[in-house]
Amino acid sequence: MTQHIFGSCGCDVRVAWSNRQVRTIIAGLLTGVFVFLVAASSTSTFFFTQPHSTLRDVVYWDGVNKAQCTPATHVFFLKIHKCASTTVQNVFLRFGYKNNLTFALPAGANYLGNPQYFHSNMLWKPLVPPDGKVDIFALHTRLNPSEHTRVLHNDTVWVTILREPTALYESLFNFYHMQNAFGFDLGQLSEKSMQELTSLRRYGGKLGRNQMLFDLGYPENISVTELRSAIDNLDRRFHLVMISEFIDESFILLRHLLCWSFHDVVVFAKNARRKEVKPQLDPKTIQKVQELNSADVLLYDHFLARHKQAVANFGVKRMADEVAELRGLRDEYFEDCGAREVNGKDASLRFREYSGLVNGYVINNSDLNCQMMSMPELTLVNFVRDHQKRLMGVA
Repeated sequence: MTQHIFGSCGCDVRVAWSNRQVRTIIAGLLTGVFVFLVAASSTSTFFFTQPHSTLRDVVYWDGVNKAQCTPATHVFFLKIHKCASTTVQNVFLRFGYKNNLTFALPAGANYLGNPQYFHSNMLWKPLVPPDGKVDIFALHTRLNPSEHTRVLHNDTVWVTILREPTALYESLFNFYHMQNAFGFDLGQLSEKSMQELTSLRRYGGKLGRNQMLFDLGYPENISVTELRSAIDNLDRRFHLVMISEFIDESFILLRHLLCWSFHDVVVFAKNARRKEVKPQLDPKTIQKVQELNSADVLLYDHFLARHKQAVANFGVKRMADEVAELRGLRDEYFEDCGAREVNGKDASLRFREYSGLVNGYVINNSDLNCQMMSMPELTLVNFVRDHQKRLMGVA
């Protein structure tokens, strides 16, 4: 079977049980027996008791394991542009919907600040719970910790994702057609002086160099000393920084951090460009892009090292085994959903993507979870917003 690497239905529907559902029930029974046996023994297992408060105690763990844990229901996911963040977002929105959790939402669209810093009054008041706290925050925003914490529970788990800066900038530049604003294409970047490039205004006020650092709330022009302080602050604040190039491994770390199941983190790739439309950059352009995004390079290198440390602490073989299980389960979902990949603007799509540069998914199954896995970002955000309106009695 070919392995699929990632990649408005407003009502619940009933479908015949699939092979996957039968396997899930059997696996659940076996898991229950296993947990009971483990709890009765003194042997340590591979679960966390609950989300902890620091990176080093959770993901970069010391091998101390507990027999039971409680699934996390309070999550903040900082969605960074062009870092596979739409794929990760799909996981959080589906989990929140399934468990009737509340979301941080504007009245429309899918942004809560950016380029402006987030402010709590950006939430649409009719959808804010009485205590002012939301369960899941998983939209585009610009980090503003003092304001974000105002709308988050004290035990919220903080997650974000980073991507190799050269690949990110190329994707950003070409996906958003930034050549139309800058007057030159990416292949001409190496011909420009650094002074000219650093003087370019951010595209749309929010897209440009050092994009990850910008979305994380810092200025694009930052000294080395300030950058080191910023990285230390981010390291302390986020429980997990996922890495796009190792997204499956990141999902395994995420599921253990949150005490979620494999099924909770299965997802089809969202908003990812098709391979045939990705250009190859020449060495001079790569060097220029890295120089232009030097702060992001240092940021990424730090958290890539942290990710590798996490995998080593987790256990390389154990990680490989769980990644294989996750990918196998994804293949099962792909088959059971009757999914096939097409151009994001293909006429056969029920929900078309932002661009024809990316893949979309035609689903031959009325199962609601399958439908949600196939939805583009804005469609899914609108879907959960309508759901939250019903939960809160908003007309």
